Amino acid sequence: MNRYDALAERWRLQSSRTDELQDSLRSHSYVLLTELATELGVEAKTWKEQKNPFHRRYVEYRLSPFPGSEGETRIDRYTPRGELEFAIVVTFDHGEDQFPKTRFLLPLATRMYRQHPQFCLWDPLQAAPLEGFLWVATRAAVIQDIFSLLDRELAIDPFEGPPTSPRLGCL
Repeated sequence: MNRYDALAERWRLQSSRTDELQDSLRSHSYVLLTELATELGVEAKTWKEQKNPFHRRYVEYRLSPFPGSEGETRIDRYTPRGELEFAIVVTFDHGEDQFPKTRFLLPLATRMYRQHPQFCLWDPLQAAPLEGFLWVATRAAVIQDIFSLLDRELAIDPFEGPPTSPRLGCL
């Protein structure tokens, strides 16, 4: 085997392992979505868009809704450090057929650490865990972080003035 063939074989192995890692991260993020919907009690609940025939889930998955450094929407959702950036959208309303609805965008990330997934609430602008949150080793722990963030957001009384900390993105 010549030098090129040896290097090409190493590249094929690395490429295959990268694909496996990305598939694993994506799977873990979808399991998190399912567990969050179950924890909220809306796993099978949907609502119909007002002007479209589409039904949406109350807890939805979004791939990299964050712009890149040049403002373009990134196609790749993986950071140079190997984290998968994604978001979960949670919809709140007064009823399935009531409008308007508020849809909160929760940016998250997952990574592998010693062959185990970790999760965190994510700051897409800093490409790092959201301030005040750390990487956690279980989906249950990040779900509690999500509830903490939503509780904090929904505790804001508009009559008391605007929030001092950055608010969650709304769609």
